[in-house]
Amino acid sequence: MDEKKAVAVKVSDISLSFGGVRALSDVSFDVHEGEILAIIGPNGAGKTSMLNCINGFYHADRKGSIVYKDRELIGMKTYDIAKLSVARVFQGIQTYGGMTTLDNLMTGMHLTLDYGVLASFFYFWSKAKKQEMEKRRKIEDIIDFLEIKHIRKAYVGELAYGLRKRVDFGRALAMEPDLLLLDEPMAGMNLEEKEDMARFILDVSEEKQTTMVLVEHDMGVVMDIADHIVVLDFGKKIADGTPEQISKDPVVIAAYLGEEGN
Repeated sequence: MDEKKAVAVKVSDISLSFGGVRALSDVSFDVHEGEILAIIGPNGAGKTSMLNCINGFYHADRKGSIVYKDRELIGMKTYDIAKLSVARVFQGIQTYGGMTTLDNLMTGMHLTLDYGVLASFFYFWSKAKKQEMEKRRKIEDIIDFLEIKHIRKAYVGELAYGLRKRVDFGRALAMEPDLLLLDEPMAGMNLEEKEDMARFILDVSEEKQTTMVLVEHDMGVVMDIADHIVVLDFGKKIADGTPEQISKDPVVIAAYLGEEGN
């Protein structure tokens, strides 16, 4: 990891409880600009809960802090966080099955439009048409990038699982995010589909310099694409470092093998 890169997201002392169940306990880490940070851990470790705290789906305890673009995210509404160029891909597919691939991708661009009702009324003579034409060109670029031109007019509900996951990823890209949160984007995919998705994620990172926080169970994928890894176990951070450091950490190995840690 390049230590000279600025901190894009600073997570400090985040705790989260559901009644008497402690999902996260004083978790802290930094996400640097342009890096892919992976959050890993056994089932129930708190990985998805951490993503939910970052994008406002869950509200962490007030004593903690999540700072992004000099804004405190704790207490903000989810849609206000999205307006800060934060996109999210959920573990379950969130596409609109009765709409085409193209229409699904178009839904991702609406937060990036800034014209008002009056401009919409005078659509053909206002900046509304110009903006939408520019966004449409960007959508076509995403279609080409994700190699889904052959399904651009297909109804998403009729597509194979791997292609639906790809459309879901494309819709997040249509938001033109500076921060992309990916919750198991390769879950349920076969080996070839995983390789394709890993390639797309790396290309977005390299070409767009998009900062990403990734939750993924496939350790082979994580070790191949992550710049930085945070390991959670029972809601607590047990390790934080490069893939090489994490792969040799005895505490991490013990957590995954179910042995008693040092």
